[in-house]
Amino acid sequence: MQQQHTEVFSTMEKKQNNLTSKLDGLTNLIKTLLQQVNPGMSAEQVQVMIEAAQQYPPDASSAPNDVRRSIPPSLGSNHVTKDMEISTV
Repeated sequence: MQQQHTEVFSTMEKKQNNLTSKLDGLTNLIKTLLQQVNPGMSAEQVQVMIEAAQQYPPDASSAPNDVRRSIPPSLGSNHVTKDMEISTV
């Protein structure tokens, strides 16, 4: 019984480590994308956004809209600059 418990615990621990590693990778990807979409955004602002998003439940239908309201429009929107516009000529 003890050996079975040890094996189950070890398996769960490996899965947790794997998930933690994947979560860290996704968090870093999100940070990179946020800074690419909003070049003027500092690393500190990105971190604040990540932490604010982590305070809410993962089910978007039950999460309040406060996170969106707390993000300044210039940081939370995709905006197109003049040099990004596509010419239709």
